[in-house]
Amino acid sequence: MRMNYSDRGPSPLEGAKSEAAGTRDSTFGWWGAFSIQKFVNQNTLFHTHADAGGWLAYLQQFYDRNFWFADGGAQVWAYEETYDNWQDRYGMDAVVAVYHSGHGGMDNNGVFFAPLGAVWDGRSDAVSNRMALGNEKANYVFWSTCTSLRVLGGHSPIRTWAGPNIGFRMIFGFETVSIDSPDYGKKFWEKWRAGQTFADAWLNASWDIYKGQAPSVCAVGANQAEATARLNGERTLYREHVPDNWYAWRWYNARDSLREPLTQPPGSPQIVQLAPRDPGAELTKMGRIADFPSAALQEVQVERQGVLSAASGDRTVSTAPHAIRWVKLAEANHRNLRQLPTERAIEAAREFAERHADGAELVVDSVHDLMQNSGAKDGSELGQPVSLETHVTFRQVFDGVPVITPDRGLIRVVLDNDATVVQAQISTREATGTTREPSTDVAPPPEGGKSASAAPTAPRARDPRELLAAAQRQLLAELAAVTAGEPGGRGEKGAKGAKAPQEPEVRDVPGTFEVGYEIEGNEAYPAARKLIEIGPSDGMFTTRRWVVAPLAR
Repeated sequence: MRMNYSDRGPSPLEGAKSEAAGTRDSTFGWWGAFSIQKFVNQNTLFHTHADAGGWLAYLQQFYDRNFWFADGGAQVWAYEETYDNWQDRYGMDAVVAVYHSGHGGMDNNGVFFAPLGAVWDGRSDAVSNRMALGNEKANYVFWSTCTSLRVLGGHSPIRTWAGPNIGFRMIFGFETVSIDSPDYGKKFWEKWRAGQTFADAWLNASWDIYKGQAPSVCAVGANQAEATARLNGERTLYREHVPDNWYAWRWYNARDSLREPLTQPPGSPQIVQLAPRDPGAELTKMGRIADFPSAALQEVQVERQGVLSAASGDRTVSTAPHAIRWVKLAEANHRNLRQLPTERAIEAAREFAERHADGAELVVDSVHDLMQNSGAKDGSELGQPVSLETHVTFRQVFDGVPVITPDRGLIRVVLDNDATVVQAQISTREATGTTREPSTDVAPPPEGGKSASAAPTAPRARDPRELLAAAQRQLLAELAAVTAGEPGGRGEKGAKGAKAPQEPEVRDVPGTFEVGYEIEGNEAYPAARKLIEIGPSDGMFTTRRWVVAPLAR
């Protein structure tokens, strides 16, 4: 295999006519972003700048951004029709693709609102029913916020976004609360570079971060066929606006959790040594899975972000950072809308997973559905949710203990309703067969230089809940240090009459506590993990964060 290295990956503008944008500067009106961590009157977030920056970083290899408004720079004017293309450069409708990362919420009437970082015209929330997007430049609108694209409980993209849509092609968001993570934007482009569509890349990037949330995506078109085709295949950023007579949308929905979380550590915690990565060998293995002809892998393009990919006909293989490999084997048969039963899906997925696990021990973890619905903008037709594909996830285990890092140590098999394997994500690692005893709980040497008479004791497993509590205290102290300088203390930025800082309300998210192996570099180490929620229990805008505590390092 010969690898051809380049400074940048493939362009998402392939075939687009960028010259038509004008020659005023180097931006060409392609992309811009908003990210808010410090709000006028809501709890602080901590990863939204990194989230938006990760989305912009890949794109800025091709053209400069039009703008990136952060914290107090994100104000209402940029979201409303009068000024959303201010000076033909700034605002939601001033670019083809726009990304917003921050808090978000939706009321019972389907109106979405996003708190911002400063007051403008007496207001500090961007509100969906005051927007008009796509009559100028916007075609791809990303809301990296909670409940920005609801699809259940009487909600739909039509209800929330048909009014504001004056020409955009696709919109991305969440049905549920989303956790505060720096990786959504970065992972979106990693998935896209692996060969995935915009829709699949958004859904899969989210589930690499946490499979307890439901990402969603919607495409529009002149009719049902056009909207669905855009959802199925759009991979290029186009300037042309499209009619929105019909809306089609997809989301991930958890069907069954099939593995009881481990809550106690192994009796003698050990660290598993993993074989060093060989991206070329990883891609070659994926090529064998896809039955690639040898010529298809003789030359591979490699970009500095670390994604290797190759295509042969309608089949695609890739490997990305952290040994996350992906293969597309066939187009799913979406004409068959009869949901694949759980038992049959597991049976078909297990046969594929075990055949390509390279000796890794696996345990079935969960089953979820790729759901779809669609409807006419005018309300004359609205479909019922259907399951297009079934995703079965297996977790790698070492001596019976599963890997719990969200995007590593797993095999996720995607089947259509014919039980045909159409895609798979593989991120298992090969153990070298050796482990070493950790030294996390070693007795100190005797005082006074006296020789120890007793034999050293073996390291003992510590209480994972105690270690998580300590890790949580440390995390909260770090977050408090970030927000300590804000007017009014934590979550009170801009409040009239500064209040003394108060300890935030913190709760464990039910069902997220687990003990297992975390993979980092070429090690798998025992750890405990849980999700916490920070903020008032009766409030809409809270922050969710992972807490991880090593049990042996």
